[in-house]
Amino acid sequence: MFFEETAHTMAAFNYRDLIRQVPPRSWQYYFQARGMALPEGADWAQEAESLHKPILQALEALPESQQSPLYAELRRVKALANQRGIQALSNAVPLGDAMLEDFEHHASDAERALWALANWPQRFDIAEAFLRANAQVGGRSWRRLYLPPEQVLHCQPEDIDGLRKTLALAFTPKKGRPRACEIDVLTRHLDGGVQLDIRIEDNLQRSLEFGPDDCTIWRDVRPPLSMTAILYPANGVIDLLVPGGNSARKKLLAPLGQYVFRKPIVPIAVPQPMFLLNRLRQGVWPDEHSGLDLRDHGVVMARLSECRVSAIQPPACDFIIKPPGDKDSPDVLACVRAKKTDVLMSQGFDILDAVVSLYFEPADGAKQHRVLHIRVKPTGIANLREMEEADVHLAEALLRALGVMQDPPMPVAADE
Repeated sequence: MFFEETAHTMAAFNYRDLIRQVPPRSWQYYFQARGMALPEGADWAQEAESLHKPILQALEALPESQQSPLYAELRRVKALANQRGIQALSNAVPLGDAMLEDFEHHASDAERALWALANWPQRFDIAEAFLRANAQVGGRSWRRLYLPPEQVLHCQPEDIDGLRKTLALAFTPKKGRPRACEIDVLTRHLDGGVQLDIRIEDNLQRSLEFGPDDCTIWRDVRPPLSMTAILYPANGVIDLLVPGGNSARKKLLAPLGQYVFRKPIVPIAVPQPMFLLNRLRQGVWPDEHSGLDLRDHGVVMARLSECRVSAIQPPACDFIIKPPGDKDSPDVLACVRAKKTDVLMSQGFDILDAVVSLYFEPADGAKQHRVLHIRVKPTGIANLREMEEADVHLAEALLRALGVMQDPPMPVAADE
């Protein structure tokens, strides 16, 4: 069978494990979407455990022409069936999207990934692009640049077209024909960033491959040189993933400044953690997979008690959301839901300032809760110096657990 024949070359993918991780309800939908059926005698209404074998038999009984693309599809599902993959999928859509609402009812990350691929294949493609770029951060081709915060990006079609033409010209050899160039503009909704996936035609290469008659033939190919720029305007951070060293980065930075920032890019060399405030939209109590349990530190409640959001596109405007500060009052997230103003926490706005409040169990017979207010900006924790050392460690641990505070990776040495 196809699965067994390729298992030794792709041992990391256990399709049997994937079958067990996804409940029958989603396999039934996937089978219907792909025009497949269970073997005779099996029924989707039977117990979940008893369906694992029929699902496996159905997949392995497919003809070779169907097995190959199906196997590739399930490998893609498996690659996103984890916390990082679901985070990438969440980055592909604004808060409140139907896909995220569906995720709330799924039993596993594997089910979420399969559901996303079956229903929103284009979003799945975008999530894969995010995951590929995230995996390269900290690698040989990666460099992080720091600019002053609250940058303004210009990513309209005319801006990107100007960038595309200039990059194509910049990478064209002297006396060579103009190189082709493509640019995908992908919005990272959860991170508050924009990812530019750039492909520029590289030098012509000859490839040896098997032809239709099962004999090898030579074919000329025009391979793409791929590079990525991830821009975080609120933080003033640019992650560059550019092969070819400093020379290639310079060819990218000048046009990037000209068309997207509309001013020269002059980085400041101060490595620091990056703060992704938009992740506060998901809530401020860490989940069980974060490695932090606030109850171990005596915290009984965490709330987003204040927030300032800013419009991404003109006209420029800021909104401050500040509910009453009482412990039992609705927080920012509850208020925007109750007032039907969820748009302020989704597409079109970035969080530029926020206060996370932690309420501790009263100690030594006290009646009042001790409260720790953590004021967060794109550049860091604003009131860090006012805190006790233990509170500093707790505040940083919380923000790391929420994915808001991200320490810069240690770069791998690269040839300049």
